[in-house]
Amino acid sequence: MSKIICHFIILLSFSSVFSQELSELEIKKTRSIQEHLIANPEQAYAEALEISNSDKELFRFFGNYYVANYFYNKSEFIHSKQLLLALIENIEKKDNATSSKVYQDLLAMCVNKLFYIHKNLGEYDLALFYLDKYKKRLPNTPFNEQYGLIKVAMGDYVTGIAMLKRELKTSPHLKLGVGEKKVMNKKLFADKYNFIGEAYQQYYLQSKKAVYLDSANYYFNAAARMLLEDNFYPDYTKVLLYMREAKSAALAGDYHKSLSLYRKGKKYPVLQDNLRTVQVFDLGMADCFYHTKQVDSAFFYSKKYIKSYPLTKVSKENLLMAYNIMTQCYNEKKDSKNAYRYAQKSLALIQSIESIKNKSLNFLHNYDLNIIKEESNKIIAAKNYFKMSLFGILIVLGIVVFSFYYYHKNQKEKHYRFKKIIQDLKEYKTSSINKIRINTTEAQPKQTIDEELIEKISLGLKKLEQKEAFLDPNFKLAYVAKKLNTNTAYLSQYFNQVMQKSFSEYTQELRIHYVLQKLVDTPHFRKYTLQAIAEEVGYKDANTLVRVFKKQTGLSPNYYIEKLENTN
Repeated sequence: MSKIICHFIILLSFSSVFSQELSELEIKKTRSIQEHLIANPEQAYAEALEISNSDKELFRFFGNYYVANYFYNKSEFIHSKQLLLALIENIEKKDNATSSKVYQDLLAMCVNKLFYIHKNLGEYDLALFYLDKYKKRLPNTPFNEQYGLIKVAMGDYVTGIAMLKRELKTSPHLKLGVGEKKVMNKKLFADKYNFIGEAYQQYYLQSKKAVYLDSANYYFNAAARMLLEDNFYPDYTKVLLYMREAKSAALAGDYHKSLSLYRKGKKYPVLQDNLRTVQVFDLGMADCFYHTKQVDSAFFYSKKYIKSYPLTKVSKENLLMAYNIMTQCYNEKKDSKNAYRYAQKSLALIQSIESIKNKSLNFLHNYDLNIIKEESNKIIAAKNYFKMSLFGILIVLGIVVFSFYYYHKNQKEKHYRFKKIIQDLKEYKTSSINKIRINTTEAQPKQTIDEELIEKISLGLKKLEQKEAFLDPNFKLAYVAKKLNTNTAYLSQYFNQVMQKSFSEYTQELRIHYVLQKLVDTPHFRKYTLQAIAEEVGYKDANTLVRVFKKQTGLSPNYYIEKLENTN
């Protein structure tokens, strides 16, 4: 959330060029406005309006930029965008717009702000549009951090986090300019640490590896220490740290700890000065209350968040989370009408988010290809191995094209498997024959053991299947043999010769069929962790469930659950 109030600090990156075209007094004035945007935004607005009427054009342009910043911080994104676009148009009209570094840097600041406006609104395609439009015109501003953030938002966590870390390492620790305070420079780097921490939290959602939450908290605490060392708005810095650590605790499933951290943060009056931070607290507490079975409190904070959302419209993903909490709460209260209403809202919002992400992926694909081309061109210029380099480019592009082809082919095959499973489940329900079919064919008995014994074992197994005894972790060959009043040798022979499969394969089919069917019939079962699902069907850990699930279906459990959610 630190990005809510601090993106204007990108201006620090351009301090060395101010002296070229701004007087010392004008530079000090801009520094003053920067600080007041945090501490006293109304005063900052008044000062920005004043210099936006200056006779000196460049000084006036900076005034216009800070006026747009003021409305950005107030979440009036549409007005802020209009002001920025008008400023960009005025800059581009100047004859020296392409030759003057200070004009180019001001243009980069405006593009950066447009990026964050659309990113906050969840409009990743438009955020990428402005980067793509200006990256060639602003060669000294590669926007690596911004592309890294979008990579993370699109689910490419490895690449995105690597880009954010590289940006952190390569960003110069600037010399302080006229009227500039050291802490404002440190704030720039604290933001970069927080971006990486938030990226690790999102990575955890995909991987469920606790080490990523540890990494997230490490970066959050490093950022907070940087600011607290210089006593930079200590109360608000602590509020943001509590908020981030609370989210990590909730992701880890420790909702009581998360709620305790949120309550610590709410004790600071400064929290109420920033609506977007209040919204995150409301949503986080709603999530905690729901998972701790305090439905009325979950209702209260979810409704509070949804009511205030139109004032900022920040993060459609967060709004989706609020809708889902409302759906589940109404389900708990047996209010099917309102549960259905919020479920419909959720589905509509999911479609909107997916549409935006699909457009954004096209931008990222072009961006990746451009990087490949740029790097290849550098090789050509440095080595002058034209034919070899050209061949290398073709290979790389061929790999990219093949990767996309393989990806889409793989997605198509997985979708076919999914549809086949759903069809088989429907046929299984309407069939009177109690057989499990996932990736198997019907067994043909071999008459090598006694017919009476075959019949006895067959009937006994059907009774155990009807009782769902296979969900017991102790459902082993000896256990079943004892239940059927036979011995393990006969039972093993039955499976090998009659069923034409091992007892282990038989058990796996039953358990995975149970999971497949329950995920279809019981939507709330999809919210369980893989560990919880594994334990329900008799496995000790999620890794075993994933391995067996893939073996039986050719799909991962997460893919199957995601497709069910999207289909429904």
